[in-house]
Amino acid sequence: MKLIINADDFGLSKSISDGIIDGIKGGYITSTSVMANMKYAEYAIKEALKNSINCIGLHINLTVGKPIIENNNLVDENGLFLYNRNQIDNPRLKYTDAYNEIIAQIKTIDKYSNGLMKIDHLDMHHHLSDNKIIKNAVIDIAKEYNIPIRNEFECDVLKPDVLYKDFTIKKVSIESLEEVIFKYHDKDIVVELMTHPGYVDDYTKDITSYIEREKELKVLKEAKEIGVFDKIELINYKQL
Repeated sequence: MKLIINADDFGLSKSISDGIIDGIKGGYITSTSVMANMKYAEYAIKEALKNSINCIGLHINLTVGKPIIENNNLVDENGLFLYNRNQIDNPRLKYTDAYNEIIAQIKTIDKYSNGLMKIDHLDMHHHLSDNKIIKNAVIDIAKEYNIPIRNEFECDVLKPDVLYKDFTIKKVSIESLEEVIFKYHDKDIVVELMTHPGYVDDYTKDITSYIEREKELKVLKEAKEIGVFDKIELINYKQL
């Protein structure tokens, strides 16, 4: 078994980004994905470069904040992305809307990094894979850029064999980590562990309802320290 520990929401806030960077430097986070349209995306990318961190994908975001490309089909009356299921069920959304915004988010990472950072995978914020139009755009972009994607749907693109979602939010504990490792440790597969770690400041509390991020960070750190990951190989998307 090989395990990718991916931290979603890089760039959502300064404190979340700082926590993820500490986790990568500490060896208990192996991958992250950046929300390129959010306020702290540039900060996160520059901090990653400063720390020689390059295990970064795009956390495709069409549900929080403003789009990079102005597009009335994707937003509400305030110019903000339709939130969560409202976007997924959006009858106005067309293939070009999703495709063009995702490409713009990729190019924003390139701009913020002065061309020094090449994303290594695509994954999605909220449940965007439930929308067939968005799903098709993601698959096409993954093929166009020749990069892997998170295992969120069936397609002929390189991806981990298993996505384990039960740890984050629901079962944040050492026992949950031991459970996934016990289940897959003797199999020749790659498992991605979805996580949402980070530090939580007042801005973070304002922008996201999930504030148990420090707990996730603490549990992952403790797991590393007590040897939970010792008998498996920790990798990132570049090592698929």
